[in-house]
Amino acid sequence: MTGQFSDQDDFVSNGFRPFVGVLKEMQGCSTLLLKKSDVWDKMVTPNSTLHSLLIHNASRTSDEVRRLKSAIAVLTKEPFWDSDCKQDVDTTYLLDGADVCGSSPAEACERDKVVVSFVSSTASVDPLNIIRNGINVPLLNLTCSGKLTEHLWANEHISFESYLKVQFSGGKLDFSRVEQKMNFSVIQSTEQSLFIDTFRKFEELTWEQIHADQGLDYKEYRGTIGRDYRAIKTYKFRASQKFRCHGYRENDSFIVIGFETDHKLSDRG
Repeated sequence: MTGQFSDQDDFVSNGFRPFVGVLKEMQGCSTLLLKKSDVWDKMVTPNSTLHSLLIHNASRTSDEVRRLKSAIAVLTKEPFWDSDCKQDVDTTYLLDGADVCGSSPAEACERDKVVVSFVSSTASVDPLNIIRNGINVPLLNLTCSGKLTEHLWANEHISFESYLKVQFSGGKLDFSRVEQKMNFSVIQSTEQSLFIDTFRKFEELTWEQIHADQGLDYKEYRGTIGRDYRAIKTYKFRASQKFRCHGYRENDSFIVIGFETDHKLSDRG
């Protein structure tokens, strides 16, 4: 935050909403956001700090800002990185030629090389390149949701189950009610990419397109998955010629019951 937002509404619309999306994703991935302890004093608009904006009388009348105050409260609490600073006083950290020693980007160079940024600033680019003692250190810059989960998955820091639950949260696919007997463990590591590609396709299509897509072959399952689903109309769709995903429709979401990798269920319906 460098005073880049013209007013409170600009901050809420263009800064707060993407930032909260990143926070929710971090929580879903069980990752911590380290902050500098002076965050309240950072300039949001040319004339207002984060603290003054949130305590201003006009802010108290806004439902969205009240939600902001709750969501952003995590910024005012531990962990603060400056209580255990990893930067070396003899090391130089440059951003676009300017010395940023003592800043969060400089600290990220000495930690996991990931930062979270509010958009519409000189630090909104990804990657954010810091020159550390003459050597470029590219930082993954989280300015919107989705990047962190992909990064953790690509670097094998989260499980297949966690990846699906976080990356597809809030979309057409709901992985929160998968049955134990058909759970994520039945999918081998070599098969995971097939399922992920299919799930991405499923999310991008409309329901009308899903019903018409010959590759997905979305249709009612005529067999019985279990006693809990006898009164529920269940469906299945293809992840490949052999693999299937089973579940049921609930409003605009497809509740995933489980996965089929041996075609035994499909042979019965």
